[in-house]
Amino acid sequence: MKKLTIIIVLLFVNSIGFAQKDLKAQKILDQLSSKTKSHKVIEAKFSIDFKNTKENIQNTSEGNIIMKGNMYHLKFLETESFFDGKTLWNYIKSANEVNISEPEPNNEDILSNPKQLFTIYENNYKYQLISEFYEKNKQYSLIDLYPYNLDEEYSRIRLQINTKNYTISSATIFGKDGSFYIVKLFDYKFDKSLPDSYFKFDQSAYKNLEIIDMRL
Repeated sequence: MKKLTIIIVLLFVNSIGFAQKDLKAQKILDQLSSKTKSHKVIEAKFSIDFKNTKENIQNTSEGNIIMKGNMYHLKFLETESFFDGKTLWNYIKSANEVNISEPEPNNEDILSNPKQLFTIYENNYKYQLISEFYEKNKQYSLIDLYPYNLDEEYSRIRLQINTKNYTISSATIFGKDGSFYIVKLFDYKFDKSLPDSYFKFDQSAYKNLEIIDMRL
């Protein structure tokens, strides 16, 4: 999961010929951001498809995320993550182990900071509207994000946005090594009533727990 978390951070070269701000893309992204921020709680299931055609590798993993403001609760692979806005607890059930850290507030790594997926375009990216289309009676927009920092391990991120309810249907992260990730989000639920304590890890509920505190 460590390698996946590093690689899946949030595209092409700076010489691509289009304006830094695509106004139509910006309008769609602004509506996406506004709609996301209007919900007190967002829950979604997701799948991540990883493909590397050079090495003939392909695998799929599924998870679930619940977000409330800057807080989130994430279940992915063997890890359950709790983030209360400051402290991140990563609990590994198979090892009965929890890793505690305090990530950087502006961390753009999707898996370390999943809420960035919904607002990532706001900083450090150019963007371009690629196409608009209908599929199964739903209207979508495809928007590519390109990082200003050319040292990133990916070349671009392609967002597929449902423009009826302004939710992200998928995000494709294109690695410079020929690999790519497709993050699909589905089964959205909104504004469930959850206390802030839901996003904190309760150490007292786990017997013989091994604690690795990386804040020390």
